[in-house]
Amino acid sequence: MTPREKGNAATLALMGPEQSERLAAAAASNTFGSDIAGYAVDHVFGNIWTRNGLDQARRSLITMTVMVALRQPHEFGLHMNFALDHGMPLDEIEEALIQMLPYVGFPAISGVMLIATKIVAERGLDKKSNYTGHRGLL
Repeated sequence: MTPREKGNAATLALMGPEQSERLAAAAASNTFGSDIAGYAVDHVFGNIWTRNGLDQARRSLITMTVMVALRQPHEFGLHMNFALDHGMPLDEIEEALIQMLPYVGFPAISGVMLIATKIVAERGLDKKSNYTGHRGLL
């Protein structure tokens, strides 16, 4: 199996068909950015995400912590969804956010809380579904 085939299979398993096909199409397009998408498919997903040692949910959890530190809420949200899709319990994600507090600070955690709470609501994972208050820090 080529790195591209391995990467496409990994993205399909991780992201589902819609996002996986979009990334594969970008990598194959021979347009601006196609080489970057190709490196992501071949190396990030084909070589790293397919390694033994960690399951997909934990790889997403690790990636979420990096995205919090880098203040990348969109990427955080993608990986939060991937982790939930692969069986990571919501309370483990919340516990990871708490663990990060002393290391990345409240502003970095606050930066992902809006998207995290949106995902929780969209998936119906709220402990109290009728709660309409803000679930972020401020």
